Amino acid sequence: MSGPKLVLLTDFSHLSKVAMRFALKMAAPLDAEFVILNIVRIEGVPKANLKLKQIEKSLTKIAEEEGEALVKELRQEVKGNYSLTFKAIRAHTVAEMVRRFVEKNPTNMVVMGSRGASALKKARMGGTAVSVIDDSKVPVLAIPDFAQYNKLQHIVYATDLKHVQKELETIVEFAKIYGSHVHMIHVVPAMDKKVETLKNSVEEVIRKADYGKLDFKLIIDDDVPAAIDNYIKHTKADLLTTFTHHLSLHEKLFAKSVTRTLAYLGRIPLLAIKRK
Repeated sequence: MSGPKLVLLTDFSHLSKVAMRFALKMAAPLDAEFVILNIVRIEGVPKANLKLKQIEKSLTKIAEEEGEALVKELRQEVKGNYSLTFKAIRAHTVAEMVRRFVEKNPTNMVVMGSRGASALKKARMGGTAVSVIDDSKVPVLAIPDFAQYNKLQHIVYATDLKHVQKELETIVEFAKIYGSHVHMIHVVPAMDKKVETLKNSVEEVIRKADYGKLDFKLIIDDDVPAAIDNYIKHTKADLLTTFTHHLSLHEKLFAKSVTRTLAYLGRIPLLAIKRK
């Protein structure tokens, strides 16, 4: 069986290198195939005044030279039997670049750096990582700038309890690779009969999952992101996993998505998986 295929996004910054090192250490032992992508774009340049194609060609050549050096640097740092290549792609946005590449190439995961955004950026569409998460059909692993891979011993799975069985199957399959303990949590403002019924049904799903390193906790709190963040601190988690959906324009404008808010917090790596 062939290894997983991961796309690593870079702008050649320190943050993107942190994310790439994390991904390589995480998946290189699995004989993974890694492709580093870098976006080539020109913004605010009048086409009538400059030879756009020549400029793009020059920028692509520069990116490819930097990419070749980056591949050599990473291979020296992380040893293993894995494939690592580089591509410079012309696109208007990083999200568009990722979407186009994933549509044409089998991809299991997209990995990128993530840094908290300002209130102004949140009020707008804000943040490259969040844009990629919103747009990507494959799981996106967003890595904060201080993250270091130290095995995935504890995974927090934050759920809204809407598609528990299918989501848990995905999480457990991933956790088994690393022997991770999965801490499944659901945050609600108050306890009622509906929540109690859901809790009982979830406990039955957990029993059927038959994974010894799995527990479920119901948390009563009005602030969902804050409650999840506090639980992450308490468990000293290595990874947070959430399932997301296609956001409406209203959700994008007013940042209603819990996943988006958690991506901005950036305390630990966030694995965001799009519901099908």
